[in-house]
Amino acid sequence: MPGAQSDHPEHWTLPRVLTAPAIEDWVNGIPSGTEQVTLRLGKWERIGPFADARLQGALCLLHRRNIETRVDVPRSTFVDQRTYDAFADFDPSQPVCWLTPTERRLAGNVAGIVIGQLCKFDSAHQNIPLLQREALVGRRYVYGSGSESALVVPPDPKRTEDPRKSAMDREAFFNNRLNQLLEPIGEICGENPAVNRWFNQLKTFAFEAIENAWDHGRLDFDNKKIQALRFIRFRRIDLGNKGFDIATVAPGFEDCFGRYLDSITAASDFGDRWGRSGGRLAEITIADGGVGIAARMAGSFDIYRGSFETERTTVESALLPNRTSKGWTSPGAGQGFRKMLRACSRLSGLVIVRTGRLKCLRTYVRTDGSREEYDFSKAPPSAFEPEVNSTPLPLLAGTAVSLIFPVRPRAVRDSVRKAEEKCDSTL
Repeated sequence: MPGAQSDHPEHWTLPRVLTAPAIEDWVNGIPSGTEQVTLRLGKWERIGPFADARLQGALCLLHRRNIETRVDVPRSTFVDQRTYDAFADFDPSQPVCWLTPTERRLAGNVAGIVIGQLCKFDSAHQNIPLLQREALVGRRYVYGSGSESALVVPPDPKRTEDPRKSAMDREAFFNNRLNQLLEPIGEICGENPAVNRWFNQLKTFAFEAIENAWDHGRLDFDNKKIQALRFIRFRRIDLGNKGFDIATVAPGFEDCFGRYLDSITAASDFGDRWGRSGGRLAEITIADGGVGIAARMAGSFDIYRGSFETERTTVESALLPNRTSKGWTSPGAGQGFRKMLRACSRLSGLVIVRTGRLKCLRTYVRTDGSREEYDFSKAPPSAFEPEVNSTPLPLLAGTAVSLIFPVRPRAVRDSVRKAEEKCDSTL
């Protein structure tokens, strides 16, 4: 239990399916006075939604508490040719089948690189973080392959200045990488203008979230670089036929996910497709290991030691338009979350913000399938009010913003078909 004294290292064996709730329970149970924790990778094979972001939030919190984080890797991991095979294999059509689950996780997904960059290895495996970074550079910061790939930016302690290009150049580069990441998701991109307008909402959401991660999650209050990753991760969720098991398709994420699925299933735009053959969702998560929204707005970590109600009202206020910790001379200051919510509305999605001791939820699809309609330029405050937990969750470092949305719903397919018919009629 938190508060108990501990003068010896703590160990945690990762479960076969690593879930966000399991990570939060683990970090919440580490006794005070602990000086070192060790992750034992064991038989870890899969990862549930948001678990990579929660894992980073937990490890960065331990760093902030001056707790050393280590990882226990099986001795046979990355031996001889398998080291080359693991980090050289970026072709999803030709996977290296003889790699162990541990090797696949460390060399091929976000949770693996989080562990590699934030934990210490023994002398036999101390080259793993370097190999991960070399793989990142070789692929222009796209890590992994296929549906396991993500756009990852590692920390650089030597640089605290802003080396970025103009916002227009950054967005162009980001959109190019985004298209590459989305290839395994399928059914999103297209040449038809109707599809592209829909897809542009996703790009807006992702770009605004990754900009926020840079602006607010990169530096500590003493202007030192935070030892954390900034990443954008995609996941495809295939629900299958009616009667799917939520715990199977999205382990560790049953409650608000189930309510959201009930809402979009009830919507007329989705009912026929989901009723006969199930459906497909896409999840996008953008995360950092920074100070968190509440501390950034308050200017101090003390807010996490204070009342939960103060933290809650601070975050709720920060999510409103025209609230920002940046200077007002910064382009787009105070408008990022507004743009993300507008994209969420147009994608019929669910937004989840996990920061500090809070989880904030927002969707514009009602339980009966109808939609809340806002233009977001002159929307009332209620348009930006999330559902927030009433009691504190385990404290995590940083902020993770996730969007779950249906992939090419019927409404989009219908608009594409009508546009094609109109085009054909003019030929």
